[in-house]
Amino acid sequence: MKLLKRGLLLLALLFFVITGADAQAVKQKNVPSIILNAFQLKFPKAADVKWELENGMYKAEFELDNIDHEVWLDHSGRWKKHKQDFEEKDLPKAVKAAIQATYKDFEVHNVELIEEGRRKFYKMKLERSTVNRKVIFDEHGKIIFDKEN
Repeated sequence: MKLLKRGLLLLALLFFVITGADAQAVKQKNVPSIILNAFQLKFPKAADVKWELENGMYKAEFELDNIDHEVWLDHSGRWKKHKQDFEEKDLPKAVKAAIQATYKDFEVHNVELIEEGRRKFYKMKLERSTVNRKVIFDEHGKIIFDKEN
């Protein structure tokens, strides 16, 4: 059962990351107050907030301390996913070690931290001469997704 639950979580994560899904712009005045309140409680200093309705969830894109963020909330204001730009130097040791072991000659670009529930994932682009890969690691350095672009 635990394996099934983990598999479903990973499948959902990959769906969000890969599909980009259809999104519809929403004016802030049309975002339900329960969602706005939940968002403003967590990110009171968010700037340049743009709202979309995506896969039945509200997505806010914004900046906080010069870092790009995206959060997804369901219709009751519960957090489903948070994604933010992330610095390579701040990656966990296990992720750095996995990159060194598996992608030794690759350069790391466009790192993002993705949080779903209590789980953290690190999505990045890895480049070596003419080879480009999109890779997602869990917080323990395990490769969750690896695709050549």
